[in-house]
Amino acid sequence: MTDLRRPEPLDPSRHDRSGFDSGEPALDDWLRRYAGQNRRRDTAATWVIATVKREVVAYASLAMTAIDRSAAPGPIAKRAPDPVPALLLGRLAVDHRLRGLGIGTTLVAHVLATAAELNAKAACRAVVVTALHEHARAWWERLGFHPFDPDDPADTDLYLLTSEIQVTLDTLEQ
Repeated sequence: MTDLRRPEPLDPSRHDRSGFDSGEPALDDWLRRYAGQNRRRDTAATWVIATVKREVVAYASLAMTAIDRSAAPGPIAKRAPDPVPALLLGRLAVDHRLRGLGIGTTLVAHVLATAAELNAKAACRAVVVTALHEHARAWWERLGFHPFDPDDPADTDLYLLTSEIQVTLDTLEQ
């Protein structure tokens, strides 16, 4: 399972999702049962990294969202419209057999490049994510994401301003 393809949109008729196992049953089930439906209904786009045999080993789901300016952290709310346009990275998972190889980071870099491109075409103030748990929150923070409430260690809602994306991408390339 080491020959991997570049990130590409999920094609349920070509990508094999049956063996995907991230260790988080809810994420695995969503990929198998709902990712294709969400794309057909234009509610979320799923990007995958797959083997040359088209077996999915990682995925990320993306959707447009908006943040109520009154509830947004200062850096998001400052001089922004209400609501504030953002890109939601709704789900991110890597098959547990390939964890630790940087595949998740590669997929996040793809998502951030997509957000920067989107911002140039349609305006996107930030990328937002809700981490599954504290360990995941720490991983997102290492990638440059900021908690919505830095004073609350249990807060799992994070953001990265689009103006910060290039710095993060440069850091990931090192």
